[in-house]
Amino acid sequence: MTTTTGTVLQQQQRDLLKQEQALVGELQTNLASFAEIDPSHIKTLQQVVTALDELFLLVIVGEFNSGKSATINALLRETVLKEGVIPTTQAITMLRYGPQEERGQHGSALLDVAYPADFLRDITVVDTPGVNAVLREHEQITEEFIPRSDLILFITSVDRPFTESERAFLERMRTWGKKIVIILNKIDLLSTDLEIQEVIAFVREHCKRLLGFEPQIFPVSALHAKQGGREDSQESKLVWEKSRFGALEHYLFETLDETERVRLKLLTPLGVMRRLLSESRSVVEHRASLLVEDANTISTIEKQLRLYQEDMERNFGLHLQQIENIILQMRERGDSFFDATIRLGRIFDLIHTERVREEFQQDVIGDSAARVDAAVQQLIDWMVEQEQRFWHDVMEYLDRRKEVSARRESEMIGSVGKHFDYNRRSLLQEVARTANNIVRTYDRDTEAAQLSQGLRTSVAQAALVGASGIGLGAAIVAATTVAALDITGVLTGVLLLGMGFYIIPARRTRAKREFNLKMEELRARLRLAMTEQFRKELDGSAARVNDAIAPYTRFVRAEQERTATALSQISRMEKEIHEINAAIDRM
Repeated sequence: MTTTTGTVLQQQQRDLLKQEQALVGELQTNLASFAEIDPSHIKTLQQVVTALDELFLLVIVGEFNSGKSATINALLRETVLKEGVIPTTQAITMLRYGPQEERGQHGSALLDVAYPADFLRDITVVDTPGVNAVLREHEQITEEFIPRSDLILFITSVDRPFTESERAFLERMRTWGKKIVIILNKIDLLSTDLEIQEVIAFVREHCKRLLGFEPQIFPVSALHAKQGGREDSQESKLVWEKSRFGALEHYLFETLDETERVRLKLLTPLGVMRRLLSESRSVVEHRASLLVEDANTISTIEKQLRLYQEDMERNFGLHLQQIENIILQMRERGDSFFDATIRLGRIFDLIHTERVREEFQQDVIGDSAARVDAAVQQLIDWMVEQEQRFWHDVMEYLDRRKEVSARRESEMIGSVGKHFDYNRRSLLQEVARTANNIVRTYDRDTEAAQLSQGLRTSVAQAALVGASGIGLGAAIVAATTVAALDITGVLTGVLLLGMGFYIIPARRTRAKREFNLKMEELRARLRLAMTEQFRKELDGSAARVNDAIAPYTRFVRAEQERTATALSQISRMEKEIHEINAAIDRM
């Protein structure tokens, strides 16, 4: 620092200044990753850092006709700034020291006034448009200038103290962490000191109750101060004392000495950074809360998918048991058939192989193949129906989720960031759109046909290896009839050798054992084939769901990591600000 501020800086203060500058640089770098902050605030942060090398900035604010310009003129002992009952300050007026009075206009928003008042060597005074000015841009100019101030003098008047617009403006100023001193002007309108004390108590109580701070209040009459400050007569001195302006000047020029001004100036960037970090935290926490909802959405869909898979696995077992029961019943009929057929009393019937084959097919196989075929078709219809119902449930859930999300976002003031908001909503809508399209275009006949082609072929191949070219029922018939032919063929050969009395019981037992083994093998192959095909189709359903939510899932997880990192950085920087603030307070 090369100005007056720099001449009083001690080493500790220089160290604090370096810490502030480093923290400002880090915040500027990270703001973009935290949230979409108003660009004007970033510009303000840069201006505040630059202002550390400038004079102490005293900003005068208040409603128009409260006496802002009159108060400044009283401090200068001259009518330098225009006064009036209508808004007279059309732009920010920067009052600086100069060897002679000069004025320079910088655009439409800034008037630079130089004046040879000694206190302006150390302080730059800023007069602002009224916060309730008819022209709304006046208020905007004022509010944009507030963050750069080192001390704020808020001018109100006894005839309308602490209006609603003043309260709202003070509340906005407080968010920048500024020291605010209240000037209660126009006490000349009151008759007694008791009335003045009543107004002071009113303002102090409202500040404490509504804004959370107890201000330093100076009751003054800018009118009497101007009248009594221009002459050295006894009468002028009495008018000056009635103005109570001396206490304000003592505070500004003696209590607010160079060391105190340095302290307040060092606090200025902290207030701005605290405000920006508070806004960033609010945005990031809002993002995090939305992401929690998004993560819950994903978790709910994944849970629905798990439950769907569990239900399918459990109910598939029932369908599989139904088909296995058909095979078991066929095996039981086979045992009865061999007991009734392979015996000595039917020796001559057994010689007629074709007749035995027909009896076997009629008594043992019967409609088993058709029943297996119907059971497989029932399984196919069930799988198709369950997948369609699952997607319909997902679609309905996402529709409800979108309504809740849209309602919540419409209730929020401001935005959590257009880019973030667009991404999460578009990805959620895309998942819902996918589910809706699947439900809307779901053709049960086509899906059943595709599933049938794979499942029926798989089951037929399990029933008879290499029988992929024949139907499911034909495969069952072929597999079971072959078993019967093997048995009757052997038995015929034995009977022709005249050994029936000794061989028939053994051969019957062997025939039953071999038939049962073949039925068990058939049952096991059917179970394996159907289970593999079922799992393949179920995994395909799960893959379609996961593919649909994958972009949404990746976005949510990435943003959760990003928000967690941002909140950690914000907390660390807030802690550093607190530590620097504490060090400044100890100066």
